[in-house]
Amino acid sequence: MKKEFSFYEFVGLIVPSVSLLYIGQLIWINSGHQSIIDFTKIGDSACFFIICYGIGHLIQGIGNHFESLLWWCYGGMPTKWLINKNRFGNYLFEKTYTQKQIDKLTNQFGNMKDYGLKAYNFLVISGAKTDRIDIFNSNYSLFRGLSITTIILFVDTWYAFSWKIAIIPFVVFILFLLRMIRFAKHYAKEIYRSFDNLKLN
Repeated sequence: MKKEFSFYEFVGLIVPSVSLLYIGQLIWINSGHQSIIDFTKIGDSACFFIICYGIGHLIQGIGNHFESLLWWCYGGMPTKWLINKNRFGNYLFEKTYTQKQIDKLTNQFGNMKDYGLKAYNFLVISGAKTDRIDIFNSNYSLFRGLSITTIILFVDTWYAFSWKIAIIPFVVFILFLLRMIRFAKHYAKEIYRSFDNLKLN
């Protein structure tokens, strides 16, 4: 059976897992141990790629629990910020545009706390272009995976060297986390803007 990797599989699964295993091996070598994988051997490289695919799923599985905690701290995912403010007092859009969106969504779906999934499914069924939405979602998955990767590397670096050196992956984690949040907001905004641009019967 022929298997072609999708953009999501490459971005969301392979990139974080390769980053984790490759940098993890560098930490392992520089802490006085021998290399685990010899990339000059085809067999080792092939096994490395297969292992990365599996570990990528493990990273994203951890990421699912991580994002649940993250959005709980915010008071809900960005798609919910259309109706209610998050814990920091922010809506997704300015007040005038928000009300316009809510009126159109309510007329189509009735009263709901979160219109994100309904609006996206409606766009797909209607044949509207969702490429930008999907790109934002893929990037969100990428940075969710990289956030988990850098947290693991933070612990690994602290154990192998010292907390001073571990500050480096921790700072990178913060940067990845901010990008993850940013793409989540872009994803939510793009769904509602695309729905607003859709002409309904």
